[in-house]
Amino acid sequence: MKRLFCFFAFAFAFTTAFAAEEESEEDPFYPFSVIATYVGVDKADFRSSSFGGQHIRYHQTDIAFTYIHPFTPYCGMLFGAAYVGTGVDWKENPDFNETDFGYVNFSVGGFTRSFPQWVWTATAGIFIDTEEFDLSDYSIYQGVLQGKYELNDWVIFDLGFILELGLNKEKIWPILGFELFPCDSWKLSAVYPANIRFEYFLHPKITTAAYIRFLRNRHRVASDEPLPKGIFEYQNWGAELELIYRPLKCISFKGFGGSTFGGGDLKVTDRKDHNARHYKFNGSFYGGATAAWTF
Repeated sequence: MKRLFCFFAFAFAFTTAFAAEEESEEDPFYPFSVIATYVGVDKADFRSSSFGGQHIRYHQTDIAFTYIHPFTPYCGMLFGAAYVGTGVDWKENPDFNETDFGYVNFSVGGFTRSFPQWVWTATAGIFIDTEEFDLSDYSIYQGVLQGKYELNDWVIFDLGFILELGLNKEKIWPILGFELFPCDSWKLSAVYPANIRFEYFLHPKITTAAYIRFLRNRHRVASDEPLPKGIFEYQNWGAELELIYRPLKCISFKGFGGSTFGGGDLKVTDRKDHNARHYKFNGSFYGGATAAWTF
């Protein structure tokens, strides 16, 4: 089987770390992985004339650690820990003054290859606010079930779901798509919602890619803000070009840059997730980098 790898990014982190070990039977098995990513979105103007001259910036830093513990060649367990730090910078924000937010994440799951041509992974995790240690009001719980069906040597189908609970909201997303690699020079992944990418392999150590990036983050603000214990949800998406360098099989570096499409939204609600206000904003440039190490 070929190579398979916000909160959407972390929903797929286990399957990435696990499936990346399946590149070929000759590759060594690395049970540990560390992945660090930074994304910075440049200032974007608000669409409404009521906020003329005002703009919003966003950045996100993710650091994830995973461990794969196989019991047999066909099944095992997955363990993970991560930090997600975000910045929402809008100087004239009428609802909250805080600009920096953070979560720590702990996850556990399992995988099985017991069914012919299938690989299944299931994980459950919690995102704990770094400023407010409150497992009820300030935490998010997430469960992921994903299956990969290998139709043949160059087609894989993906299906499953992501369930998210917390901050007075329950939501479920489907995981649905396919991965296509008919030759050694390119690969197409079209898996909603977090892996829509075309890769072209220029050299054994250098890959270029085009990628659709979705940015999403929910947090509850502090009780002393203008909107006490209000909840915000930042959503944005864009397209980027990537350059990936793998000096060794266990190490990779990636730089990327692109633009969002003008569909950004900062949704703010009260503490019960009612009375929503939407602050729409235009597109802007963004860029960042990722470093990954397996050992």
